[in-house]
Amino acid sequence: MVKLIKRCPEHVMGYKEFCQELYDNHVTYFRPTNPKYIDDDWFSRTKSWYEKKERGLVEGSPVSFHYWAIDNGRFIGEFQLRTDFPEKVMMEIGSIGYAVRVSEQGKGYGSEILRLGLQLAKQHGMRKVLLTINEKNKVSIHICEKLGGIWQDTIEAYNDAEGHHLLRRYWITLLR
Repeated sequence: MVKLIKRCPEHVMGYKEFCQELYDNHVTYFRPTNPKYIDDDWFSRTKSWYEKKERGLVEGSPVSFHYWAIDNGRFIGEFQLRTDFPEKVMMEIGSIGYAVRVSEQGKGYGSEILRLGLQLAKQHGMRKVLLTINEKNKVSIHICEKLGGIWQDTIEAYNDAEGHHLLRRYWITLLR
């Protein structure tokens, strides 16, 4: 059974493996921590930074919450929730980001992570969320639409990982 949990030291090595799989397979739609920086002290070194992000105290970064997807003790993926809508959220990263480790893709985990993440968004008092999806990421587009995503528009975007690309913006209304 998949659960979204807060970051914790017990799953750091699973997180590192997840990051390594994404880097090794040149996944650009979702860029996690570079695995070369994840060592025995990584969790304690980054703990206060993530706590500051949750309180909106990291300059230039929206309020955000980071969760890890775990299934029967195995690290499956990551879910990120941003609860406000500054320009960076609206035009680049969306209010939700999620990824499944490469070795676990195609097993329904993406849908389950997003479904659970939508529940978390409701718990944070959100009425709607924005997903921004690279037009080439057909799997994520399918999952978003399956879970109620309504396409708003497609805009031109740029980031270092993906270069120039088209970004589809979807809204999901969270039913009370």
